[in-house]
Amino acid sequence: MGEGQRLAFTHFRSLVDNPQVRELIAAAIEEGNAQLAQVSHIRKFHVLTKELDHDDGEVTATMKVRRSSIYKAYENEIEALYR
Repeated sequence: MGEGQRLAFTHFRSLVDNPQVRELIAAAIEEGNAQLAQVSHIRKFHVLTKELDHDDGEVTATMKVRRSSIYKAYENEIEALYR
């Protein structure tokens, strides 16, 4: 969907802060929600301002997400999604 958008950015944070990126993500979510039952819809999302990093213990060496580490590091952001 967002491929070929050629969005200019200097680093990950500038990409995340770009309103076009949020619009692309929201559009992809809408597309996915259209194929799900309403109880399964994504209603809110949060884009992290940094890439997940192996050195921070957020992902394994094979780039699998370490859920417990993510929850500890981003507890406030996760909880805000449920308010």
